[in-house]
Amino acid sequence: MDLSGLNYNELVELRKRLDVELVRRKDQEKRQLLQDIEARASESGYTLAELLALAAGGKKAAAGKKTAGVAQFANPANPEQTWTGRGRKPQWVIDFLGNGGDIEALRIA
Repeated sequence: MDLSGLNYNELVELRKRLDVELVRRKDQEKRQLLQDIEARASESGYTLAELLALAAGGKKAAAGKKTAGVAQFANPANPEQTWTGRGRKPQWVIDFLGNGGDIEALRIA
């Protein structure tokens, strides 16, 4: 492109149009890159928020409010001792299973 034939005002106008086009193209490339990253994260089983949280300080993305679980299992020797089935097994469950018991026998109907 030969610019030698343009006067000062024409060059200023060309520069303005060029600046606008550069911003538009940069935004377009960022949007495309974001879509590519989101697709790649999704293919790997992650959300973009999880990855960004990791990059921001190694913390997991904030999860929604946790609700108390509903008791699924009860100790036959002491029905007040219950377990939701989540997390670490209480000692009474470990003992019951260690004595050959079946976890389903502890399930609350």
